[in-house]
Amino acid sequence: MRELSQSAGKEHLLPGLQEILQGSGSDFIAFAGSAEHHRSMKWNAAIGSLNGKVEHMRIQPGIGIGGMVLRHGTAWRVDERTNAALLRECPVMLAEKLRAALGLPVPANHPNRAGGIILLGRRKDRPFTEEEAQRISSLLLKRGDR
Repeated sequence: MRELSQSAGKEHLLPGLQEILQGSGSDFIAFAGSAEHHRSMKWNAAIGSLNGKVEHMRIQPGIGIGGMVLRHGTAWRVDERTNAALLRECPVMLAEKLRAALGLPVPANHPNRAGGIILLGRRKDRPFTEEEAQRISSLLLKRGDR
């Protein structure tokens, strides 16, 4: 996934993020890539942010939706019915006033590089379905084949 790898600059990330944002019916999307610290990531780019705070946040394993994706390496959904505690605990959900979110691991485009995390969010109470999570994950994998 060339344009969604940690080595891509922000200007290369934005078109891919915009495409995923529009195709998912979301209000917000962010990409996190590796930070300097081991097992830590940082939000590198965001579209639809209310205040720009997200790009200053680091992701630690197990903290917030990004941290859960980082820790488990799988998709993670948050809404009133699924993992509801994260609505009140996740720094990104709080800063962006998100009511539903989907965090997805982004596969690495090279064996010696870390992948990343995509976080999609909605400000209306419209949860992401399992089918949407699978469709968006498939889109990320297809983009990686380019």
